[in-house]
Amino acid sequence: MPCQCCSKQLNIGVLHKHDELGNEYKSCPRCSDTNGSEHVFHRHPEAFGQTPARKTPTNPQGDQSYCVDCRTLDPGAPSTVYLNGKPCSFFK
Repeated sequence: MPCQCCSKQLNIGVLHKHDELGNEYKSCPRCSDTNGSEHVFHRHPEAFGQTPARKTPTNPQGDQSYCVDCRTLDPGAPSTVYLNGKPCSFFK
């Protein structure tokens, strides 16, 4: 399903945006999917974490895809923290 704000798929978790103070945010695919209409962004890297196991040429920092809270959920369970994030439209 596409984001109503940027038209990119909600299940893409590699989008990075910055607020007016220069803080970096990344979208969480599960939070975005639970929202159902817009990507949901959390502070990066604090809310995601990084691991050498995920390092690739396109992910040189080893960013985790899902936020820390969503990684603890059972597969298919909806996000319980998506309302804590910032919607895609916040960054317009």
